[in-house]
Amino acid sequence: EPKTASDMASINKLSVRGVRAFSPDDQEQVIEFYFPVTVIVGSNGCGKTTIIESLKYAVTGSLPPGKNAGQSFVHDPKSIGHQSVKANIKLRLTNRAGQQMVVIRSMELTQKKKAMTFKALDGILRTTDNRTGEKVSLSHKCTELDRQIPMLLGVSKPILEHVVFCHQEDSSWPLQESTVLKTRFDAIFDSTRYAKALKAITDTKKEYNGVVKDLKAELAGLAAHKQAAKGFREELEQFEEDLEVLETNLQGTNDEIKQVNEEIQRNRAIAQEVEEQRLIIEDKETELAKEISVLDAHRNMLPEDLTTKHNAHQLKDMLRDFDAQMATQLEKRRDLLRDMQAAEAALKSIAQEDRNLREQIGNLQAQKSA
Repeated sequence: EPKTASDMASINKLSVRGVRAFSPDDQEQVIEFYFPVTVIVGSNGCGKTTIIESLKYAVTGSLPPGKNAGQSFVHDPKSIGHQSVKANIKLRLTNRAGQQMVVIRSMELTQKKKAMTFKALDGILRTTDNRTGEKVSLSHKCTELDRQIPMLLGVSKPILEHVVFCHQEDSSWPLQESTVLKTRFDAIFDSTRYAKALKAITDTKKEYNGVVKDLKAELAGLAAHKQAAKGFREELEQFEEDLEVLETNLQGTNDEIKQVNEEIQRNRAIAQEVEEQRLIIEDKETELAKEISVLDAHRNMLPEDLTTKHNAHQLKDMLRDFDAQMATQLEKRRDLLRDMQAAEAALKSIAQEDRNLREQIGNLQAQKSA
């Protein structure tokens, strides 16, 4: 299937001003290129080579061959009576992604007292934003533009310089000496890069071989660790089974301990109760001993021990009779006390009368003596 212009990178239109015979004061000279081929025909000196040189400079930034290439490439200021001349080349192209772009290269040639000075100005790369459709212009240094344009076209700079836009004065380079030829072919086929890549691959291979060796040694160690881990895992499983049995036994033992503790608590409660009863008994025994001692003392104070002659019932009856007799005796005692108190009062009255009488007798005797 034949390719169309949209399937590959291509150059579409070129405008030149101030380059070689193209005057800087005239309008830009525009050349449009057609697909698949454009033939440029003209007499000697009409500017055919200038078009190729302009294309080469636009995409690679390389000036035509020669010692004073820049000075001869820009229109001579003396020919138009100017101090300096500014030249520009505009190239519209389609990059390998199918996007249209415009490259603008500018140069300046200044006439000084003894010589002319060439200066390459910063270039501009103009494109269209796919999202907004607006034109975007970016200013670049010449060296940056020299790297970007070949990348956008998808063609290396050596191929553009020595093959696609090869200058007619340099077209016999395949017949030059072997050293120059080798250098050009290395640049065109990028063999240096290939050699570097091959060396990098070799170094990487050595590095990976070392890594593989280390990994094998590590793998052997890991295999040993895996075998040991397998044994440890089996031991762990056995330990877990034993632990499960022990936990079951421990649970049973804990239940038994719980029952024993409950039994101990009950026994402690019983022992505490027994101890309390023992203390109570001891207190009762002490009180009983005291009562017995008191009874014995009372018994010893009695003139006669009636317990040997009478039984308990008789003693109770006698005790009731004794209480009645005691009440009667107490009543009599109170009566006697009242009588004694009356007698004491009468005795006091008699004693008072006796004292009065003695006092009267004393007075009478005193009067008689006087």
